[in-house]
Amino acid sequence: MPIHIEISDLDRLVIAVALGEITPDDITEVAREFVKTGRQHYGKIIDTTAGSAIMDESRLAAIAAFMRADPRAGARGPLAFVVDPKRGEIAQKFAEMTADERPVKVFHSLRAARAWVRENTKVDSNLA
Repeated sequence: MPIHIEISDLDRLVIAVALGEITPDDITEVAREFVKTGRQHYGKIIDTTAGSAIMDESRLAAIAAFMRADPRAGARGPLAFVVDPKRGEIAQKFAEMTADERPVKVFHSLRAARAWVRENTKVDSNLA
């Protein structure tokens, strides 16, 4: 798959890196993977700087609806997209569609995205 996923339980962080041409099915599969792992409360960084995709708004809306339908949707952690400054329309549109559901923001720097996710990740004192 052209999207590599790394999960750090210690940091409560999921990082997905898109490489090359990404299809809508690839993105849907990553959404399913996020739900399947049971780590919705983790912070997530999706780095799209080395990838590109074409996706229409209806497909984005379907992915957002899928994520909302998960019974643990209310516990979703922050989501940061890292995009190339010359691209990133899909990430920006998804962020706008889901902004009222959990912290979400688009960045041009991985360092800034990491700092923001760290600041916005809730730590459950029962798990710490």
